[in-house]
This record gives sequence, C-alpha cells and structure tokens, in this order.
Amino acid sequence: MVNASFVNVGRWSALGLGVLYGFTHNRSLHKLESKNKVEQEYERKERLIEQARLEYAKKHFKPTSSEALVTDVDSPDFDFEKFIAHLESQDKQ
Repeated sequence: MVNASFVNVGRWSALGLGVLYGFTHNRSLHKLESKNKVEQEYERKERLIEQARLEYAKKHFKPTSSEALVTDVDSPDFDFEKFIAHLESQDKQ
C-alpha cells in the first residue's frame, strides 16, 4: 500500500492547485468583464454621437429640391444620372 503521508501530500497539492486555478480563472473573468464594459460604453457613446449628428443635420441643413442640379463631382449630393440627363436635354435644345 501507499504511505499515508504520500496520500496527504497528494490531497493537499490537489487542493492548492485547485485554489490557484480558481483564483487565476476568476481574475481572467473579471478582466474580460471590465473590458466588455468599456467596449459597450464606447459603442453607446458612438451611437449617441451618430444620433446627435443626424439630428443636427436635420435642423441645420435644408434638403435640396429634386429640381436642383448639383454639378460639383465631389459633393455627396451629386447625382450622375441627373447630370447626364441634364446634358442630354441641353444637347437636344
């Protein structure tokens, strides 16, 4: 049979390793949770900024009429199809 002192050393070693594993696993879970909280807060702020930007745009910029022709190619309101149609209508006249 195995000596009783070897059995006790094995049991205490297993207990110590289990406590050490539990401690390190708990730390890693807390780090992951705090990282997720920071990311969620950042995403929430991004959404709020985007909503505020859209509301500001609604209040301060009047929509362009469908009749107006934007000829600036770098403008975000530039419509290539309207521009071509406008050039074709000028050629016909």
